[in-house]
Amino acid sequence: MGYVKSVLDCIGRTPLLKLNRIGRDLPARVYVKLEHLNPSGSYKDRMAKAMIEAAERGDTWNGKRLRPGGTVCDSSAGNTAPALALVCACKGYKAKLFMHDYAFHGDSVRMKITSAFGPRVVPPSPPERYLPQDVVGELLREYGDMVPIMAAKRDCYDLEQADHDVVWVDQIYNEHNYKGQMGIGYEILEQLNGEVHAFGCSVGSGATLLGTATALEEKGVRLDLTFGIVPSGSEVYMHLESDECDRSGFHVSDTTTRLAAAMGVDKWVNRDPIVSTLLEAGYPDVFFRITAEEARDMANRLAREEGIYCGMSSGANVAVATEIAKRLGGDKNVVTVIVDRRDRYLSEYPDDIYIV
Repeated sequence: MGYVKSVLDCIGRTPLLKLNRIGRDLPARVYVKLEHLNPSGSYKDRMAKAMIEAAERGDTWNGKRLRPGGTVCDSSAGNTAPALALVCACKGYKAKLFMHDYAFHGDSVRMKITSAFGPRVVPPSPPERYLPQDVVGELLREYGDMVPIMAAKRDCYDLEQADHDVVWVDQIYNEHNYKGQMGIGYEILEQLNGEVHAFGCSVGSGATLLGTATALEEKGVRLDLTFGIVPSGSEVYMHLESDECDRSGFHVSDTTTRLAAAMGVDKWVNRDPIVSTLLEAGYPDVFFRITAEEARDMANRLAREEGIYCGMSSGANVAVATEIAKRLGGDKNVVTVIVDRRDRYLSEYPDDIYIV
């Protein structure tokens, strides 16, 4: 038959594009996986579908099962919220999504996109709900936006505990995040007839890099190089000893654990996040730190020279991939990811910020 039965069947199987103008003078070939063509506009569709289907099976951190008519919850400021909302809409589940303050305002395109799929979109509780005001003030001075972000995690934690119909999918700690993205690796392998020499992308949760590299390794592919990218100024979350370093120079901040302990999000204190699994698996070989200006410049070039309308993470990915192509030399294939569409950042344009 020539049709699909659900929009969920359109997730994945994204094209792999060779960069023609940007990659024209590079000794190695640069390819980009067009994940912005997924139904909600980002690679997160793969993750959302995998996490929700795992919850349907009861394959969750606490064994809780998502039942018909149940509710999915998580917190987000970016692509996770619309992806979860889309999958819930297709499967008939409710969704309650806590969108962080800088995404929850009248001009936020991300909030409007998310809301279109019908979930309940709410701001997180103020941190003072969980901590004394003087303590919150001290934490804000030291950790900034991480404080209200952790308050949103506590909201999810409490909601799941209080309501037997709610499952908190929790992308940062959910192994089905990276397992759902292993399809990227399988598809790249098929699209390049097994000739993949380097892969890398921005590291937030670490799931895209871990899922892709794990899939390639499972199929017997030994990459010459894997690379990870983090934004300049993200030291409150993760720290690089220099603008380029190996894994030993990358440190996950203990900020998250300390805030989780202060706010009583016990799950985040006692379990390892995906990024720890990434490092333990031996990925990536090298980390790069990229500024918002570098990411923005390449995102602009991708639109003007390749017709790819993408966000800042994609710009950062390609900026580093072109550098890797210079180092690897001829007859090599370097692959990275076009993460999402730029339309969800229109309220920030033209000063879009590179965050993960």
